[in-house]
Amino acid sequence: MFSFTKRPEQTIDLAGHIYHVNLAFNRVIKAFGVLDDETLSDVDKINQCFNLFSVDLQTNDLATKGSIVANLFTYINATPYGNYEDSDVSDTENEPIQNIADYDFEQDAAAIYASFMSDYHIDLNNEIDRMHWDTFKALFDNLGEKTPINRIRQIRNDDLSNYKDNAQQAGLIAEAQMYYQLDKNKADDTFSGNSSDIFDGLFANSD
Repeated sequence: MFSFTKRPEQTIDLAGHIYHVNLAFNRVIKAFGVLDDETLSDVDKINQCFNLFSVDLQTNDLATKGSIVANLFTYINATPYGNYEDSDVSDTENEPIQNIADYDFEQDAAAIYASFMSDYHIDLNNEIDRMHWDTFKALFDNLGEKTPINRIRQIRNDDLSNYKDNAQQAGLIAEAQMYYQLDKNKADDTFSGNSSDIFDGLFANSD
């Protein structure tokens, strides 16, 4: 999470030793894809995520890898808003509020690239393995309404009932929603639940 008082996370402290990690935005996005890959086992997911993030730490201990990756995902998933930890802030079933993702970093990559160019004049191709996830997410979350990615998100979220008196416009919006529909909907855009399930399940099985 972006902060003016703390630098973006670039190291981890393990048993008193400081090791470097790479949380560049492209690596984090790739790690999200690893977690979402149903063809991979939990062990494979941990190993692949560890290899994406670790710079100078070498270990074959799966529990150590799992702990490091879990902690990094906790850091990655932190947000300044909408963290409902109190039981009072929940739905009628006392479950945390869930949001359906209206974008996908991979599927919407071209629109996100164009949006960064139009709003910030940043070529994300030049930021591969350089721009930290915290910086990327802060910029992404504050892109203007007229940027390509946010126009697409607006189309996906448009309520067709608003056009019940205009069948032609409703048809156009429905066609646009079909064109821009996501390949699959995720429970949220942070993958926090998925990552927690993976690591919790692994440690439970190792007891």
